[in-house]
Amino acid sequence: MKLSVKIAGIVFLALALLDVVSLAFGNETIPFYVKPFLMPTLALAALLQLSPEVKGSRVWLLMAGLYFHTIGDILLMFDDKDFIYFALGLGAFLIGHFFYLSILFSGIGPLKGFKELFYVLVLPIILAPVIVGCFGVEWPFSVAVVAYAFTLLVVTGTGCLWKMRGREFGCRIIFGGIFFIISDGLIAVNAFAGLSFPFRGAVVMATYLLAEWLLVSGMVRNTINGIRPKA
Repeated sequence: MKLSVKIAGIVFLALALLDVVSLAFGNETIPFYVKPFLMPTLALAALLQLSPEVKGSRVWLLMAGLYFHTIGDILLMFDDKDFIYFALGLGAFLIGHFFYLSILFSGIGPLKGFKELFYVLVLPIILAPVIVGCFGVEWPFSVAVVAYAFTLLVVTGTGCLWKMRGREFGCRIIFGGIFFIISDGLIAVNAFAGLSFPFRGAVVMATYLLAEWLLVSGMVRNTINGIRPKA
């Protein structure tokens, strides 16, 4: 691994730990200044790892996804001031996931057989309304939340598809999607049901950052390995 990638990775890990530990100790000032730099640092690490071997659409799609997730992070920092920040933040994350999915489905081709359809489409269609229903989200915002939950479940299902197709790092995509669902589920429980628990903020950020790292590293490593000639 290139030294520049290691340095960027260490910076991301240091910022992530600073953010989570600060939240665990009830300090919200440090995370306010750290959070906007988390996804850009992860994006830099990914870009350095991809360059110069990988160029083209996959690089820009990944950067676009991380850009919108950065916007989502910033908007959610103000969700306690007005609900519109929460709604816009959710929208930014949704757009970012669409960019992720464009990479995850790249080169996959049409779905084959019921098993692939089940994990990528059927299960998300069944589970998304059920999950959102548990939070008591009211109409019309419930439609947007169902769409968001469906998208996260498709991301997770695509990891299963990677495994079935023999793609490397499918497990990272699966667990990345799962940790994203956990993190956003905890946010939804607080936003819509008013439920909280000790260290909620730290747990939300820890699962979110782990989810982002798993998804991004899985896509990056798979892309790099895909362009290298087999021994």
